Amino acid sequence: MRIRPIATLLTVLFVLAGCAPTTGTGGPNATATGATPGASSASAAPATVAPPPASEPPDDGIEYRVTYAFAVPSPAVTINHTITPPIAPPPAPPLPYLVGVYVGNHPEGSPAYQRISFYFRGTFPSYRFGYVPSIVNDGSGTPVALQGNAFLSIVFIDAQAHDNNGASTVVATPPNPIGFTNLKSYAKAGDFEGHVSYGLGIQVAQGSDQVLKIRAGELKRPDGAGGFFYVVHFDVQTG
Repeated sequence: MRIRPIATLLTVLFVLAGCAPTTGTGGPNATATGATPGASSASAAPATVAPPPASEPPDDGIEYRVTYAFAVPSPAVTINHTITPPIAPPPAPPLPYLVGVYVGNHPEGSPAYQRISFYFRGTFPSYRFGYVPSIVNDGSGTPVALQGNAFLSIVFIDAQAHDNNGASTVVATPPNPIGFTNLKSYAKAGDFEGHVSYGLGIQVAQGSDQVLKIRAGELKRPDGAGGFFYVVHFDVQTG
């Protein structure tokens, strides 16, 4: 006759335990800290991932370098980076992933230039860039409309601009058309199999067969939350 009250007591205890409030990082004010797309083992994501800045920041950072001095990239130029651990084959993670695009006009430069910057998480991707007759969408081959009369193709290799659910990771972009004198417009041309493609529309003198010089550089920039943005920029020398 004593077994039934004991069983009843145990049942009540289990119910109360199941209803007890939990503690930890899952509360309504917690910051999500799940795996981020493309984060490499060499550059683990911080607990709180800072968003890209609202506008083009100054060149403050560490490990800045010019990867291609002002010249005409024709034929195309490739800047290679080795991602550790290696990916096999693309687009298997970890891959650098694009989070923001920025533009800036720099008449104070010597020489003056207009810049477009691509902000990545994880590490620097490899990339290829050069002048082409036109910009086309990857895969379909359909033309991409751009303002300008000269076109620069930029292809980031072993990179992506989407998360594991296929949603875009790019959260900051400038107005398009850009409206600068020479750097007129930009367009995404692909995000497929570890390649992220963009095209730039550049204005040179009407009827001219000349193109403007391009400079490329890289900047590892702190994000203010313990992590880094890996910035690849392309400068169009104004003229």
